[in-house]
Amino acid sequence: MEPQEASALMRLSRLLSLVVLLSASTSGTAAPVRADSTTATCILSRHDHTIPLEQGPCTFSQRQGNVTVRFGPWAFDFPSDEQGRSYARSASIEGLRFNREGQYTLQVLWRPRPAAAAIAKPQGWATDNFFLGRWQGQSTAGQAVIDVLTLEPNRIRWGNLINGICDSDYSVANLPWGRNGRYPDQLVPPSQPTDLVFGVVRLTLRPNPCSTGDAVIQLAMPLDGSSALEVVTYNAKGQVTGSYGAFKALPRTTPTRQDGDPSVRALPRPLHP
Repeated sequence: MEPQEASALMRLSRLLSLVVLLSASTSGTAAPVRADSTTATCILSRHDHTIPLEQGPCTFSQRQGNVTVRFGPWAFDFPSDEQGRSYARSASIEGLRFNREGQYTLQVLWRPRPAAAAIAKPQGWATDNFFLGRWQGQSTAGQAVIDVLTLEPNRIRWGNLINGICDSDYSVANLPWGRNGRYPDQLVPPSQPTDLVFGVVRLTLRPNPCSTGDAVIQLAMPLDGSSALEVVTYNAKGQVTGSYGAFKALPRTTPTRQDGDPSVRALPRPLHP
């Protein structure tokens, strides 16, 4: 567990212990031992850009490292022995983040986050855009690893716990089409004349660069139907921090609310509304 996460959970545990002691002192009876539990605000992002974000109150509980989050009609289970295998968990001052790649990202915030207006995008960005979706990067050792890149109409996400995760809104700058098979900061320019044309955009992370130092990401797609995304990242000074080629589109594997995802349980309906 990361020091920042341990500190946040320690504060949560102290708060919950104080609530239990106060309850016992006012009732005159000993409180039963139970899992740490508190209310929070949750944001659920399915890894499918056609499904909107869900945000609202939720209940976070943890017992011996095993976490359950109850959000709306669903309970999300995160067993401690599955961390780093079936899901990734990270912490910040705001709260916790649970990511099941290809399925969903669930944020648990200790304090409600003020609703922020999405950064304006070009017309048609959300509806007519071949960059949207999930893309598998090349497996490259070292710090410069993107892993899976997910682009939603108002969110971009990439990385892993080892190398850092970027998860942010963004602004869009459409670059001139890359004619003759060339575009700025290309990893491998063509060695001979070609009629290939690239669509190219640069996305600036908003409101701030991510923790890895990346501030801008450039996406280039050949307009020949091959769907081989090429990626360049930059820091806030405009210096190239990484060049990646041949990202392949991933199929949609997002679980629907009717399928058998074992990490998501439907809560029983109350007897009375």
